[in-house]
Order: sequence, then C-alpha cells, then structure tokens
Amino acid sequence: MLSVNEIKSLDLEISSHCVASCPMCPRNFYGMKHNAGYEVTNMSLENFKKIFNEQFISKLKNVKFNGNLGDFNMNPEAVEIVEYLRHNNKNMEIEINTNGHSRNSDFWRKLADSDPVVLFALDGMEDTHSLHRIGTTFSRVIQNAKTFMDAGGRAIWKMIVFDHNKHQVSQCSKLAKEMNFYDFQLVNDGRNNAFVFNNDGSHSHTIGTPPHRKPLDARELLQWKAAHDWRSDVKEKNRIVCEALRDKKIFMSSTGDIYPCCWLGFSPQKYNDDLYHGNEQLKQLMNNAENNGVTHGLEKAVTWFSLVQDSWRKKTIKEGRLYRCDLHCGKN
Repeated sequence: MLSVNEIKSLDLEISSHCVASCPMCPRNFYGMKHNAGYEVTNMSLENFKKIFNEQFISKLKNVKFNGNLGDFNMNPEAVEIVEYLRHNNKNMEIEINTNGHSRNSDFWRKLADSDPVVLFALDGMEDTHSLHRIGTTFSRVIQNAKTFMDAGGRAIWKMIVFDHNKHQVSQCSKLAKEMNFYDFQLVNDGRNNAFVFNNDGSHSHTIGTPPHRKPLDARELLQWKAAHDWRSDVKEKNRIVCEALRDKKIFMSSTGDIYPCCWLGFSPQKYNDDLYHGNEQLKQLMNNAENNGVTHGLEKAVTWFSLVQDSWRKKTIKEGRLYRCDLHCGKN
C-alpha cells in the first residue's frame, strides 16, 4: 500500500460527537440512541500536530473532513485544526462536510477565513429536512450557511434525495441560487429506505420502502439484524480496484487511528459486527496492529496496510478477502 511520502490526500474524522440522529448513520440504530461500540471523543489540535507535521501537510493536495460517526463542528478546536492546515499549505483544497446545525456566528465567520469549501447537509425544505436530519433544524442550518457565506466562505448545498423530498429538488436548487451558494449537489448514498425510531424504541416514521416487514419496535429489528447471517448476502467480485491507492489517501478516526479508507475505519476493534458487517474479519486481520498515529507516529501506523492488500489475493471472503474492500472497491 502507500508509504507516508506517497500520501497526497487525507480523509479526517476529528469528532465522533454529533447532535443529529440520522436514521441510517452507524452511530445510532435507525434514529434510536444506540452505541454499538465506538469511543465518543474529539481529536485535539495537539495530537493532530503529532500525527501530521508541517512538512507532511505542505505536500498534500486535498483534505476532506467527513466523519463516519461524528460531525466536524462538534470538535471544540475544529477551526484551529483547519487554520493549522491552511497555514502550512496555502494551495490545497479543504472540504468540510457537516450537518451545519451547531456553533455560533463567530465560529462560522472565523472558519471562512481559512477558505475551506463547506458542504451543508440540507435534505429538503423546512417540512422535510428533519425527517432524515433528526435533531437539526432547517432554519438554523440555513442561517449558519448564510453567516459563513456573508464572511466570504464557499458553501455547497448538499441534498440527499428521498421519496419524501424529491418533489422539492427544484425549490431547493432555486433557494440555493438565490442565497449565492457556491454549488448545489444532489446525493444518493444508498440509505433511502428505513424504519425510524424514537429513543424509547417506538416507531416514529418510515423513510422510503424498507425491504422487510415493519417491526414492532427497534429492539425487534435489532434482534433480527443480529440473527441475520450477512455472509449469505455476499457476492464476491473478480478484483479489487482500491480508491485509497488510486487517490493516494488515508483515513484518520477521531481517536487518531489510521486506516487506508473510511470504509475500514468504523472502529473495527470495538464495533459490533452484527450491525456493521465485516468488522470482526478486519479485527482479526489487524490483530495487534499499531495503527494509532498519536501513540506510534504516522509512519508506523500505516505499515499494517500491506495486510489489507495481501487479502485481495484471496478468492473469497471465507478464505480471507476483506468484505469491506470487496463491497466498496470490488469490480467484475
């Protein structure tokens, strides 16, 4: 895989905190608060500097903040981390993905000074946005985006299209243009069908058309997923075309753990494999891999990547090919 000197891009998760409870996000269980095994923490500026020194940053082409479990702006030192990156590299592109709900006006104005592109998650209008972005409000995200843009920031309206908001695409696009958003992007991330639950496990509403029958409550669905053998659904591909290798990028979690990509970075040492398939397999492959950048340094933290590449030579998941690699980068 990649050596430190070859790395040109970073995918970063600097917080595993989030105000939202998006139904199909792995940090909860279909909207119900449920931690399946991940540490709730923030990456400090001090530790960030330990992992990524000034010389390393100066050679990067782009950095993307897009956490698996948390939101960028929940980190109390988020702006300072971006400032550190920009101070040491004037030319690289910095992209930030966020639900845009948190922090005050000062935060958004100060963030604009470092010239990142910020993608605000706005999944519809006032009446539909919160059906998916549970815990956030349309008006507050819009206000934060406006504050950021008024300070000179480049903001993108990022909209996931669902059955319940697809009729509002043109309306959202028009508003984005009127507000001078830098761009308007439609997203289909495959998370279109789900039963949504309240914190007590009772059914709240349904998004799209889930493939299985409606459960009595969240706990029944949790039991069903735990009992379902995900391996029976596997359809192996002929080869792996690794996006991380292609783009010369690595992923860092909020704990400072280093992985080849975000797909492998779902807290595999702790996360419940019944809910996020393939983590137990990855845990066994890593064994005692010293992949924490704060503790071991970046150069040592990437050495275990060769084990990932070795697994691609296996013909099947059963023989040892990594399920996550096959699912996301497998080709026929």
